[in-house]
Amino acid sequence: MTSQYTLGIDLGTTNSVIAYARLDEQQPAIELLSVPQLVAAGTVEARSALPSFLYLASQHESGGGAFDLPWQEGCQFAVGEYARRQGAEVPDRTVGAAKSWLCHSRVDRHQPILPWGAAEEVPKVSPVTASRRYLEHLVAAWEAAFPDAPVRDQCVVLTVPASFDASARELTREAALAAGLPETLVLLEEPQAAVYAWLADRGDRWRKHLKLDDMLLVCDLGGGTTDLSLVGVAEEDGELVLRRKAVGNHLLVGGDNMDLALAHHVAGRFAE
Repeated sequence: MTSQYTLGIDLGTTNSVIAYARLDEQQPAIELLSVPQLVAAGTVEARSALPSFLYLASQHESGGGAFDLPWQEGCQFAVGEYARRQGAEVPDRTVGAAKSWLCHSRVDRHQPILPWGAAEEVPKVSPVTASRRYLEHLVAAWEAAFPDAPVRDQCVVLTVPASFDASARELTREAALAAGLPETLVLLEEPQAAVYAWLADRGDRWRKHLKLDDMLLVCDLGGGTTDLSLVGVAEEDGELVLRRKAVGNHLLVGGDNMDLALAHHVAGRFAE
């Protein structure tokens, strides 16, 4: 089947989004998909982003359709806004920062280890499974909105940090395929995606502001990581082109880490 859309999915540490554009238009408009999700038990609302949190409910909580979604009944877990809120109330049943765990080489990322440090009676999932849950939700939201354009038949691009090693990239791909994304899925480095967006906005004007051997430092300060890429201006067939020169090491310095550091600082001030 011929693809009707190109889909761009940002599987973020703290939020995930899906954007899309039609392939049969000369100047396609890029739009964000509104994602239905639980915002409270029994309450579903559409939001522009899906918080990358997974709440593993207790048996008595999930009864009576409290976690049902438009496309699924009898859910034993929640993904999105409600799960994020439960992280403050019931942290030992809430999975967060699964993306950061995907690149943690000192643990088996296929084993059910999250939520980390939770009691034995709490059900646990692997970082790969948590990532799959977020992507499954986005796939289901898309197919509920566009039932005649299943994800497996579309052109799909999924972003990953440039600092992800080969293992983390493969685990991301594994989770994506298990969630229903197509085999033709393209993994795109996030700083590179930022450069493409900048080029799309500027068109050929960038060549008037940059010269041969200039450098661009792309800084992606995300929810869980800071991703750095160095892009150089080179020449090819008499035209200026951009080429990636270097990628920074994987840095666990992101928004959630800064929040935690700030919380520790404030707690220390209260203790004085």
